[in-house]
Order: sequence, then C-alpha cells, then structure tokens
Amino acid sequence: MRIRFMLHKVVSLVCFVGFVLMHLVHEGYPQTQIEQGVSVEEQKEGRTLLVVSATMTGLSLYGPGMARLLDIESGAQVAGLEMVIGGGSFVGALLATKNHRLGAGRSSLILTGGWAGTLYGFGLPVLFESENDKAYLASAMIATPIGGLIAHRLSSHRWFNEGESHTISRGGLVGGLYGLAIPYLINIEDLENWTQAKIYITSAMIGVPAGAWTTAKLIYDKPINEGRASLLSLGGYIGSAYAVGITSLTDVEGSRPYVLAAMLGLPVGSYLGYKLTAGNQYTSGRAVLIQVGAYAGALFGTGFPLMADTDSHKPYVVASILGSAGGMWLAHRLTRGWGESAPFARNNLIPKSDRFTVSLPSINEWFTLGLMTFRKPTFMADFPVELLRITF
Repeated sequence: MRIRFMLHKVVSLVCFVGFVLMHLVHEGYPQTQIEQGVSVEEQKEGRTLLVVSATMTGLSLYGPGMARLLDIESGAQVAGLEMVIGGGSFVGALLATKNHRLGAGRSSLILTGGWAGTLYGFGLPVLFESENDKAYLASAMIATPIGGLIAHRLSSHRWFNEGESHTISRGGLVGGLYGLAIPYLINIEDLENWTQAKIYITSAMIGVPAGAWTTAKLIYDKPINEGRASLLSLGGYIGSAYAVGITSLTDVEGSRPYVLAAMLGLPVGSYLGYKLTAGNQYTSGRAVLIQVGAYAGALFGTGFPLMADTDSHKPYVVASILGSAGGMWLAHRLTRGWGESAPFARNNLIPKSDRFTVSLPSINEWFTLGLMTFRKPTFMADFPVELLRITF
C-alpha cells in the first residue's frame, strides 16, 4: 500500500510538472509583436540552452528526488530511474520548444526563473520547520517549473537581448545576497535557530524579485549588450573588492563592517562601470580581455610587495587595487575597435566579402553518393554531385 501511495504521489507530480512545461514555452509571436529588426535566427536562439538545462535538471534534481520519494535503495534501480528521467527530460524539452521564438535573452530569463524556483522550493519547508528531506525535494521539484513559468509570463511583454537578461539575472542574485546580508548586519544571533533560518530565508526570497525588478527598471531602454553587461558585473565585483580592501586598511575588527562595505561598494562599482562604458562599443571578446586585464593587473601589482617579502597586508591591498585599475585601463585602451563578437572567434573580424572559404559535401550528400554507388542505378548513369566549392 505504501508503494502504491508513493507511486500515486510521484505520478501526480510528474503530470503537474509536465503540464507546466507544456505551457512554459510560447508557440511564438507574430512578427508585428516582435521588435523590429530581430531576425528569425535570433528568435530561434536559446532553444539549446533550455533543452540542455532541462536535461541537467532532470538528472540532478528529478532523478534523485524521485528515487528518494520512492525509497529506492538499489543502486541499479536508482541509475535506471536517472537514465529514464534524464532522457525523458531531453525529449520533453525538445517537444516543448519545437516552435521556439523567444530568443536567447528571454530563454535565459526563463532559465533563471527556474533556478529561483528551485531555491524557493528548498526554502519554503524551512518556514514550516520541516525536518523531512522528502518535503524539501518535493517542494523544489514543484517550484522549479513554476518559477520558469512565472519568469515566462513576466517577460512576455517585450523582446529581451542577452545583455539585458544577464544583467537582470545578476540583479536577482545580488538581491538574494543582500537579503541574506541584512539580517546578519542586524544581528539576530540571539534568536532561536528556526527563527533565524526563517528570517534569512524570507529576506532572501524578498531580495531576489526585488533585485531583479529594480535592475529591470534601471536598465530599461538602455543600450546594454552582452559585452557591456559583463563589464557592469565586473564593476560591481571590483567595487565590492575595493571597498573590502579599503576597509581592511583601517584594521577594523569583526566581519560585519566588511559585509557592509561590500554591500555599499557593489552598486557604486556597477554605476561607475555603467558611466565609464557609455558611448563605447563592447563586444563579448573585448569585455573578456578587460576582465582578464583586471585580474592580471592585480597579480602584477601584488607581485612587488611579495618580492619585498613584507609582513603587513596593507601593501598587498594597495598594490592589488592599483594594479587591477591599471590593468583594466590598459586593456580598455589597447582593445579599442576590437570587433570580436565572442572569444577566439577570429573569423568575425574579417568582412564576409573578404573571406576565403572551402566547402566540402554535407553528410546527406555523401550518404546519397554512397547509396547511388552501392545500388548502381541504370536509370541514372550520370548524376551531378558537388564535391568541392571554393569561394573568395
């Protein structure tokens, strides 16, 4: 009776998740509802991301979750269930996205919503002081597709590019971190453990949508592509690191001043990053080089006090701050006009009219040639097959 009862629960859960996934990806929009200038190829981008993510979620969450809900202890049965759910997730995601027209940006937002749903699912049982691990797994399995569906609905009003979606996603992450940091700064250590956990979880749950919403409002109708979005994220990280480093120079004791400094430095760094990148072109490749310049500059600067073998931490902090700033400035200056759309994509630097390309037969053409050769048809003694094409 127990096995039948658990199977009934699992089947109900699978049906619910499948129902949500069937409504998760829109059939597509008429061209009049899509921003002008968006090509069909751009509309189809993002399907691979959703399919791969759905497959990984099936393997990492739903497979182990189902095994735990069913109390399966056999390693072979657990592995078999993992394979079935992983393969089923792949097929289901392919079917759900067969008419995908959401673009890579909105697809990323849907994926972020799913991840947020997973975190909410693991956090909700804490509010009820649950000590049953099955409650956490079942809650996460239910909340994951709901989070994706909510993100899908909330982003249905317009087109999102990748830079916007990644910035909004990072804003939600920052909001969640702020939600965890605020109760820590208030100092709730005198409360009971369950009460502390509830406050932290509730604050983080509020912080995630608040951070995403605030970021979406701040960057609305702003020219932020993927490269510039990466630099905004870098600015926030550098701002927090600089604030923590400067605070350490005052020899302040305790961890809370450093947390407060990081919280104050992050928005300042992001704002300065936005202002300093205005009016310039930043591709993904150029943004990567500037980020590497920051890290390389910090290493370069830290090397001098290390060679001096100083015992104080202050020279290291000052040298790393100055070195990273110099590295970013140098990389920014030396990459002006760098038109690389993605790291190591050198062909994008050459105009299409100036490229020399060699095209070989496709798999279908080789297969057709093999069949015709093997069967030796008499009604087609001569048939043309393009074996090599050279264009320049």
